[in-house]
Amino acid sequence: MRPRIIIFSTMTVDGRIASKTGYSNLSCKYDLIRLHTLRAESDAVMVGAGTVIVDNPSLKLKYVKGSNPDRIIVDGLLRSPLDSRVFTENPEKTVVITTLATQKTLIDTLKAKGVKVVIAGEGPVVNMKDATEMLWEMGYRKIMVEGGGKLNWSLISSRVVDEIRVTVSPYVFGAGRSIFEGEGFTTTSEGPLLKLKSAQVCECGNEVHLIYSVD
Repeated sequence: MRPRIIIFSTMTVDGRIASKTGYSNLSCKYDLIRLHTLRAESDAVMVGAGTVIVDNPSLKLKYVKGSNPDRIIVDGLLRSPLDSRVFTENPEKTVVITTLATQKTLIDTLKAKGVKVVIAGEGPVVNMKDATEMLWEMGYRKIMVEGGGKLNWSLISSRVVDEIRVTVSPYVFGAGRSIFEGEGFTTTSEGPLLKLKSAQVCECGNEVHLIYSVD
């Protein structure tokens, strides 16, 4: 058994979630409300090491009321700075998923802060199938993913994603980070089948929010 996994991402028309310089401010205020509403409905928010390193997010609720979800950091080599907000602000609500390739001293330091550490795989890449099964055993039933392209690819290629929610914003970058970045599927039949559940024009009039189920 594993939790229900929902990827939420906002991208440009050409599928970029960040420009070549890392700029990623793509959401209108209504899209931010959608994102934080899903946060409030989830047991936890999952991000990768890259997001922690670049953005240093708290992953708390801001645009809606409710209880802050737990935070799950996927970091196969524990590259995330130990003074990151996810480790210093209510660290007991943070779970780090790493591998046997991580230095034991780093793991011990995080545990001493109150962070829960889960080992999934020999490394350096986390085994997402094993990780999601462990998260189920820990009591997580619904997880929202706000990851970058590499984490999104790791999840979709491991066949552990149930739903993808994508907001298409009215911009073009031409280069930068894509919503999925990895080895890649060679044909449409090799990848998962997506079924469109909903398509809505945003209240701002310039964005479209799409919801796909993943088979």
